[in-house]
Amino acid sequence: MALDAVLERFEKSSPLTVMVRLVMQQALSREWLEEVFEQNRDKQYTRELLFSTMVDLMALVALGFKKSLHAAAQASTELSVTKRAG
Repeated sequence: MALDAVLERFEKSSPLTVMVRLVMQQALSREWLEEVFEQNRDKQYTRELLFSTMVDLMALVALGFKKSLHAAAQASTELSVTKRAG
C-alpha cells in the first residue's frame, strides 16, 4: 500500500509513527475497502481489478509518489489486468 512508503520514512525515528501506521493499516485494510465497495456499489462489479488496488494506485498519485494514474499502473506489480480495464 502507498501508505507504507510514506510511513517507512518516519518509523525509525519516531515510535509514535509505528503506532499510527498500525492503526492506519487496520483502518484502510484491503478487506475493509472491498467490503465498503460491495456495500455501496450500484452497477459496478468486480472481476479481476479490485477496488482496493485502485485505491492504492490513486494514493500513489495523491501523495505525489507518481505523477499520474498511468505511471502508477505501469509501476505496479499487483496489477493483473490491462490498463484499459481500469
